[in-house]
Amino acid sequence: MIRGRVLAALTGVAWREYLRTPEAVFWTYGFPLVMALVLGFAFGEGRPEAARIGVVRGTEAVAAERFATLLREQGGGRLHVELVDDERARRALTLGAVDLVVRGDAQRPTFELDPVRPGSELARLLTEAALARARGERAAVEAEVVAIDEPGDRYIDFLIAGLVGLNLLGAGLYGIGYNLVLMREKHLLRRLAVTPLSRGEFLLSYVASRMLLALVPPLVIVGFGNLVFGVPVRGSFLALIGLFLLGAFTFCGIGLLVGSRTRSTETVSGLMNLVMLPMWLLGGVFFANDRFPALVQPLVKAVPMGWLTEAMRGVMLGSLEPGGVAFAAGILAVIGLLCFGLAFRLFRWS
Repeated sequence: MIRGRVLAALTGVAWREYLRTPEAVFWTYGFPLVMALVLGFAFGEGRPEAARIGVVRGTEAVAAERFATLLREQGGGRLHVELVDDERARRALTLGAVDLVVRGDAQRPTFELDPVRPGSELARLLTEAALARARGERAAVEAEVVAIDEPGDRYIDFLIAGLVGLNLLGAGLYGIGYNLVLMREKHLLRRLAVTPLSRGEFLLSYVASRMLLALVPPLVIVGFGNLVFGVPVRGSFLALIGLFLLGAFTFCGIGLLVGSRTRSTETVSGLMNLVMLPMWLLGGVFFANDRFPALVQPLVKAVPMGWLTEAMRGVMLGSLEPGGVAFAAGILAVIGLLCFGLAFRLFRWS
């Protein structure tokens, strides 16, 4: 039987114990805010980045300088042109110092590029357009270009939900999994085992304390995104808070499972990396999951981070119907309950 008074006291103890672990506090609260600040300013506002063009000097240095000046003048501010030595041109392209290497002259240019790099293809198109303008030629189609910079349609609007997911993941793995193993390593769990404290009261108090702690940083990240970059919350704010709590519960269950029997911090660090890497890569944190081929999609669907970020974006940006949000929430709840149930059965005090 779970005693409410004992559960409340243990929750307070677990809360204070967690706040005394600086590294866990930083990775849970500080790191996502730093990421939001850096990536927000990198992808939030400002002019589009100019394509980097390297014009090879070759044997005709003066002609190459005139060619580079021509590209700068006709590039309309979209081309950053520099001269590169012949022997260093390929290396500059490989290292990403330039997006396109141009040889020859305005009449018979030769382009060297990496065809699978998006920046190289864009640089080629911009350079061809600049050369066409220099020759007085018109494009086959004169298209109107509309720059999209509205809240909800930018990369920073996509990114905020991913950063919230990373924060909740860190709260579950570092806040529960790592600290649980740390307590076992210091023989604190063995001391608790000889008290009248039940296993269920201890585990529930741990999860409750982390869920309460995990609710604050997502609110800060979303508020930061709204105030600084205008990231909207178009859906129900209560539904968004519910997703925060549900995500915290799911990742707390995973953290509990990771630390249920692990005996050393070295081992739990490896297990946490094993859990976190698929979350980062397949969880829709920095880019959409539909970029993966169909063969990988079943694996993508098995990652709870993807369901959480999709549901949060659906509420914040209005990109998902309420039924889709509810379905994703149901998947997260099932994963969290399964992990908590397994951890409850596998947990050992020593």
